[in-house]
Amino acid sequence: MLQRYIRSDQDQLEEFMETMYVSRGYDFDPEGSHSDIRSIELLYFKTGGGFWLLKEGQSVIGTIGLKGIDSENRIGEIKRFFVLPEHQDKGYGKSMMSQIIAFARQAGLIKLRLDTKKQSYKALSVFRSFGFYEIPKYNDNDIAEIFMELSIVS
Repeated sequence: MLQRYIRSDQDQLEEFMETMYVSRGYDFDPEGSHSDIRSIELLYFKTGGGFWLLKEGQSVIGTIGLKGIDSENRIGEIKRFFVLPEHQDKGYGKSMMSQIIAFARQAGLIKLRLDTKKQSYKALSVFRSFGFYEIPKYNDNDIAEIFMELSIVS
């Protein structure tokens, strides 16, 4: 079940993020490049977006965030889209993405953007299935290799 983040989820969220980053061969750095995880209210909620945890029982098995990045042009950015490897290929990613796109439309956004790495095959498959297409680099993320956008005007 997809649940909106609340402050009491913080420890569980950080444990999940560490598991995800280590499983992909990276260090989780909540003080540096992943510091948004410790400022969810400010960077997600206060920009008109949100942050959700996918839970099975009491365990976090996935996450997805939506951050407002350009209020004038009504553009949001998908962030921290993850599903634990053992829970992939069960439709969770598509379900989360569908719910976030619906939320973004209700919030008045007209475009969604995201960045990712070439090795994120399963995530790329989800993004493309919703109609995301590649665009030129739009942010300062030096790790990202692919930048995508989706028009969500109804």
